[in-house]
Amino acid sequence: MESDGRAFLTRQLHDAPTPGVAGLADEHLAHLAGALCAARQRQAEELTAASEQALAHIPRLLRGPVKKIVG
Repeated sequence: MESDGRAFLTRQLHDAPTPGVAGLADEHLAHLAGALCAARQRQAEELTAASEQALAHIPRLLRGPVKKIVG
C-alpha cells in the first residue's frame, strides 16, 4: 500500500519519485512534497507580481488588450 507522504510527493511531481528519493521515510517524503508545493506557490506569486510590474510600463489604454494577448 502506498504511504501518504509518497502519494503527496507523487501528486506534486506529477510522476513517481526516483528510487533514491522513494527510499526516504514517509515523514521526509511529506516534508519534501510540502516544500515543493510552497515553492510552486511562491513562484506563481512572483510571476504574477512580475507580470503586473511589466504591465505598469505599458500605457493604460493598451493594458487590457495586452493582457488578453499575453494571457
